[in-house]
Amino acid sequence: MKLIYKINRSRRRRSLAIKVARGEVSVQAPWRMPETQIREFVEHKRDWIMRHLDRQQQQLQALPERTWQSGEQIRWLGQPLTLVVSEATRKSCERVGDELQVVITSRSNPETEPKATIVRWYKAQAQHWLDEFFASWPQQHELNPVAWSIGSFTGKWGHCTRKAELKFSWKLWLAPEWVVRDVVIHELCHLREFNHSRKFWALVAQHSPDYQRAEAWLRQHGMTVLNPQFLDYAETGQAD
Repeated sequence: MKLIYKINRSRRRRSLAIKVARGEVSVQAPWRMPETQIREFVEHKRDWIMRHLDRQQQQLQALPERTWQSGEQIRWLGQPLTLVVSEATRKSCERVGDELQVVITSRSNPETEPKATIVRWYKAQAQHWLDEFFASWPQQHELNPVAWSIGSFTGKWGHCTRKAELKFSWKLWLAPEWVVRDVVIHELCHLREFNHSRKFWALVAQHSPDYQRAEAWLRQHGMTVLNPQFLDYAETGQAD
């Protein structure tokens, strides 16, 4: 079987690296490295690549592509909500029981507006969740951000700036709440340790003793939760 992959060259890179994401393979390579050398490297890693490709493609095939229309399900803190899209004079989005009721107007684009309305709802709800979390976060931990906000990152869950500001992707709130909490604590710990050293992970373990379980969940489901085509994950039978 022929491996299809994309080569991304960089003048700053000194070695080869392979990335398998969203069912696709890319190779990060130094600017002037010969393609024959790159092909040899990829062939050497073929078994590793195929294992990851197979696992990811199985995950993708287990999920329907997102359409943002009535009847579809989307998760809030891991719990599936059924979308109910209707039309009225004013746009709105509200959770009612196990439904997420989305209202668009007659002037709205029925293909794009439900998504825009839902994403706004997620951002507002995620911001409210963060506000409540930090209102109860003990000040004595001395891990206190100056600000926090919700954004639309494409390939990461959150970010801590040098100015002690925390930013998170709204997509994080598709995950179970225990995973969300771990990611927030992870970024909080970067306020003291701006790295991923042993000291950093020891600090994370101090505030989130079960963090390794959450890290495993993120590695397993991140590909589909962060993917705008799916924004979901398949149940595995484990504690999702």
